[in-house]
Amino acid sequence: MKNTAIVIGVLFLLTVTASGVMVYAPIEKISQKVKSEGYLPYTTDEAVSLAYERCGTCHDVDKVLLYCSRCGPPFIVTIHFMKKYIELANLDGGRLEPLTDAEAVAISQVWNGLIGNWEGDWRVQDMRKLLGSDQALIDLLETPVADRPIELSLADKAAPGSYKEQTQ
Repeated sequence: MKNTAIVIGVLFLLTVTASGVMVYAPIEKISQKVKSEGYLPYTTDEAVSLAYERCGTCHDVDKVLLYCSRCGPPFIVTIHFMKKYIELANLDGGRLEPLTDAEAVAISQVWNGLIGNWEGDWRVQDMRKLLGSDQALIDLLETPVADRPIELSLADKAAPGSYKEQTQ
């Protein structure tokens, strides 16, 4: 009798655990979809993981980590052109998942926070022109760094392998 109760208890725990695992995976997928569409904000850790994952799809992350203000435009403009690059690559038969506006905003803040924000080195009019009609990134450009939660939380950190330039 006692052994039967133990077996039933173990089977019950295994059933609950297995059903929890099967329910958790779809909920996590739904949560990520909701965040990628901008309905919920990314946490800093989620944004950092997203930046490494998405940027590492097309090229080595080391390439991003070695990026500096002397090499090109601020990350906000670079992310915009990466969105365009993905669109063009997919026209040529590529199978890259397009960056959503919320992902682009989060990724831009991550690299700004971990490597450097050089938006102050460029004229706002020039960056606006380069951003075209990318309203999500234009809105980010108009948002002070103090109001960018992901970037602000990473301001005192640096990505391993990067040289974080000190900006004003």
